[in-house]
Amino acid sequence: MSDILYVASGLLIGLAFKGGLFLFAIPGALIALVLAWLNRPSLPTSKAHTATVPVLRATRTTDATAIGRILRPAVTQTSQTLSARDTFTAFPGDGESSLDKLKGNEIWNKLERDLDPIYRSVLRSIQTLIPKTHSVLLLLKTLDGKSFAIRQFSSTAENEINMNARILDGVGIVGQLASRDVNRILEGDLLNGKSLGYYLTIPAIHSVAGVPMFNNKNQRVGALVIDSLEQNAFNANLIPILDSFASMFHMLTYKSFTSASNYREKKKFYELSAYQQKFFKTTLLKDTYKEIFEYVSQNFSADRIMILVFDNMDQEQGTVAFCRGEDERLFEGRHFSLSDKGILPLAMMQHTATERVFTGRDYVLRLNDAEPRNNSLRYLFVQPSSMTMRNASLNRPSEIAICIERRQALKFEQFEKDLLRFMVNIAYFAYQRGMQFEHEQFEIYHDALTGLLNRRTIDSKLAELNRVHQEKDVGVMMMDIDHFKHINDTYGHQAGDTILKGIAARISSVANKGENLLARYGGEEFFVAIPGATQEILKDTAEAIRVAVNSSPFDIQQGSPIPVTVSIGCYLATRSFQGEMTRAVHYADDALYSAKEGGRNRVVEYQERDFEPEDAQTENA
Repeated sequence: MSDILYVASGLLIGLAFKGGLFLFAIPGALIALVLAWLNRPSLPTSKAHTATVPVLRATRTTDATAIGRILRPAVTQTSQTLSARDTFTAFPGDGESSLDKLKGNEIWNKLERDLDPIYRSVLRSIQTLIPKTHSVLLLLKTLDGKSFAIRQFSSTAENEINMNARILDGVGIVGQLASRDVNRILEGDLLNGKSLGYYLTIPAIHSVAGVPMFNNKNQRVGALVIDSLEQNAFNANLIPILDSFASMFHMLTYKSFTSASNYREKKKFYELSAYQQKFFKTTLLKDTYKEIFEYVSQNFSADRIMILVFDNMDQEQGTVAFCRGEDERLFEGRHFSLSDKGILPLAMMQHTATERVFTGRDYVLRLNDAEPRNNSLRYLFVQPSSMTMRNASLNRPSEIAICIERRQALKFEQFEKDLLRFMVNIAYFAYQRGMQFEHEQFEIYHDALTGLLNRRTIDSKLAELNRVHQEKDVGVMMMDIDHFKHINDTYGHQAGDTILKGIAARISSVANKGENLLARYGGEEFFVAIPGATQEILKDTAEAIRVAVNSSPFDIQQGSPIPVTVSIGCYLATRSFQGEMTRAVHYADDALYSAKEGGRNRVVEYQERDFEPEDAQTENA
């Protein structure tokens, strides 16, 4: 039965992507992810269920009809609503299910209660993920089969929803979903919400979309409906997404009953859910990697765990983002590419889980020829993310994978492989979120043209340097491109931008190391700070930058290459320096002015003898 369920997850993921809305690619896959894990978990305990709210997941199955299984709604406020058990017993063979044998009516009643927070959580996610949504409702057929009743909902105005409402088949817009000829509703110009039938008052609803839910006999057992206060808020591209959610609701409930006997996987599920929520609380990739490692290490026997990401698709380059275990320092941070012949790049390129047992005689490359070799690791299992289906069609690799290795040549059981697959897919969502956050942070703190820190960031970091220079000397440089205005006036601002980016790259090639701070200070001015510098280090680094900038002309593809030079002013703020770092920057700027006055293309150090006593007195005051 589990094999059938796993293929169903693939169908759900594929259906979610088919809509063509990039916004829904990740949420659709995540919904499928929830479903997959609920296909196999055992009965949840009350404590576990309240501690962690199950999140979306996916399943995979070989049965193409699995997307329309029997939905088993739990009991609502009215006895007319079809209960989960009523629907469940209609399925052939349910009387002999392991769930019936395990706990009987006690289990049924508990699962009926526990479904509510799950429904609510997913509906709230739908409301958040679909723009302009006012309310989203899960409707189920009543026992008499003549109307829809509200099973659960999420709304920006919850007091307006009538939980006792009955929407008769064929009556009103939503009632049309009970008809065999209607597989969707999509309206964008309603006058108000009167015709919807589930509001206590009549709100200014202008748009509504909905799809029916089916059981394995293609019978309509419910519906998923969303509405909006705005006109034409939804379009036809949304319908496949709603179909995926509707199928998820159906299978979420159905499989939560049929797989309750698997206690081992129940424990894994709740741990997975808890870690998933941790992922959502952090936005930094380094913290996400630690959470992934913590979860994997607690649930899998391993002697080395690696998290691999393809973080530079343009250059087809990947990185071992995190490694713990044997040779961890030699592997973490190591780069690899699609042209490398290791097992891991190949698995990520093929989007396929790979399992290998090694004899120990001949070493098999994990990444590439340059890696350290360790024949003591006899077993390897790598699981790339299956969430990046678009990447497969574009012949691009999975963006994230988890690799587990161990000395013992003992293969994983199937449930362990399934668990790791779910884990990687959740990790992919967290990874995408972290990448987006770090990209946004980069844009806030960095200059868009050169990629160096911007002036605002340096101004804020000067306070940190004030503390640093109490323990170590800090070298400061200010530099300015010579005759840059002439370059802009002669060759245009596009040429000027090319030169600014080129000079930033040459400065970085020399000074971008350790705790150094590099910034575009404004216009054609650049800034470098070197914590822990000596007078010699400061002068040598400044001279190396000057030489690097002047090493070759800049080809701007507008005639002859342009030779460019920079003038640099330096100041070393020693631990005995009593002023603020802003004063140190001012001294470096004075030295820069002296370099300009002295003929340009040179390095000038600010001399302490030029320091005026009255300035010091003012400063100390």
